[in-house]
Amino acid sequence: MKKATKHILDKFPMLEGKLEAYQNRDSIKDVMEPLNDVEETFLKLVWFFENPEDESFHLGWLYRDLDDDWLEFALELIAFYFREDTYLIKNPSFSLIREGDDYLNQTQFAGYLVENRLKYDRVKLNVYMKRGKIPKPDIKLSGQGYWSKSTVERFCEQEKERLF
Repeated sequence: MKKATKHILDKFPMLEGKLEAYQNRDSIKDVMEPLNDVEETFLKLVWFFENPEDESFHLGWLYRDLDDDWLEFALELIAFYFREDTYLIKNPSFSLIREGDDYLNQTQFAGYLVENRLKYDRVKLNVYMKRGKIPKPDIKLSGQGYWSKSTVERFCEQEKERLF
């Protein structure tokens, strides 16, 4: 199961039993009947994620059936899928950073390390970054570096192994 599919199932657990329905074309209508437009659109997106060679997904469904938060969620999932599940985007250069996203700035990076019993403040992190001891930021916006949570977690675990 793709990572992007898991994100959809977190929001729509009722779709889990319908993941394989695309394999039986005769049952698709029965599978779709109890779903609303939003659920149906995300199920079609799951089918594409899980079997992109045979299943297509039309952006028109996003336009027609989703708005506001659901539309944003679907667009983020599509980018996530191509970045994380297919690796077709090898060096991502575009990202929107918003409060609550999975990226941490330098202060948040240091805070995460402190929360995990490592003595790092922003200044120490900056010094270590200049020495090449900290991973390079995953993205930079307006000259400010941001690290994905997975990068920060990986570094934290490495440091714990090294120090403890």
